[in-house]
Parts: sequence; C-alpha cells; structure tokens
Amino acid sequence: MKKYEDVEYTSPFELFFLFVSTVAVFSAIVFVLNRIVSFGLLKGTLAFVLAGIYFYILKKKLIVKVSDFELKSNQLKWDNKNIDFKDIEYYKIHWMKGAGIKFKFKNGKTLQISSNDNFCNSEQFVNLCQDIDSKLLKYNNGQIERKKSFFESKQGYYFAVIISTLFVVGTIYKSLSDEKINVGNLALILVSLGIVWSGVKWKRK
Repeated sequence: MKKYEDVEYTSPFELFFLFVSTVAVFSAIVFVLNRIVSFGLLKGTLAFVLAGIYFYILKKKLIVKVSDFELKSNQLKWDNKNIDFKDIEYYKIHWMKGAGIKFKFKNGKTLQISSNDNFCNSEQFVNLCQDIDSKLLKYNNGQIERKKSFFESKQGYYFAVIISTLFVVGTIYKSLSDEKINVGNLALILVSLGIVWSGVKWKRK
C-alpha cells in the first residue's frame, strides 16, 4: 500500500460551475453598478475585483479539495470513497497542465477527478495518476481497458502539429509583410500551444 498525503484535486463539474457562476456574478455586479455609478472605468474595475474575490473564495473553500489517498494492489481509497479495481470497466487519463482521470464502472456510473496546475498544486496528483495507471495496467493480467485521451492518440498529436505549424507560418507571414505583431496575442498563443503540448503523449510504435 502506498499513501499520498495532502493531494489537491477538483471535480470537472464543480470547476465548470466555478467559471459559470463567476461570469454570472460579474454580470450581476455590472448590472447593479450601471444603475448607481456613471463612471465606466470605475464600474469595470469594481466588478472585476468583486468577481475575482468571489472566484478566489469559492475556489479555496469549495472547489479545490485536499485529501489523503491510499493506493493498494486492488483498490483506491480516499475520504469516504473506495474504488475496487474489479468494478472498473475502463479508465482514461489526460496529462494536460497536471492530470485528470476518469473511471467508468461496470454498473454504468462514472467518476472524474483532476488537478490542474492553474488551480492546484498538482504534483502529488500527477504521481498518483502515474501509479494508478501502472497498477491498473497490471491488474488481473491487464483485463481493465485503458482508453487513450485525445492527446495520447495519433489524431491529437497531428492536431497539435497542425496548429503549431499554422502559428509559425502566420507569424512568419506577418513579419515578412511588415505587419506589426501584437505582443499580447503572441504571448497568449504561445501559452495556449504550451498547454496543448503539455498533454501530448502519443508514441510511435
């Protein structure tokens, strides 16, 4: 048995709720301020700050969870949850900006948890997923199916290659045509490409 202490993780549904509710809070604040404040810059700044505070508090108190995990040769346990490997039909792992794992059980239910670098200290969770992967691949002579995530597939690899190529070609074209390159947009694209390539794990056989 191996223990993993203070593992930070989130639920994809709860993370989605965090984003949607933050947008809703921001919109509601802007709506209220439109009725009581006339200075546009002040409204935008105040709405942004208040929505940011809401986002931070909700993330810390409700969205990001911290638990101790126990991984055995035939099961995974944390808090009040217990996953017996014999009940798993298949599983899938992605490695983009941290890691995420999805279990599909023989009774039709699913369970997804993840740890993203932008919200959690994902190092422990990534180590946990690597060890879960190793255990499940060996469990019962490899009878549990491991499905590839998109960026573990050949299609995901070529998708990353294509968008990277388009970015390089576009940048060269702009520089040769004497068009001014927007540094902010360039940085955003580079960050996006970095996120994409962090999840690419396809290996040629």
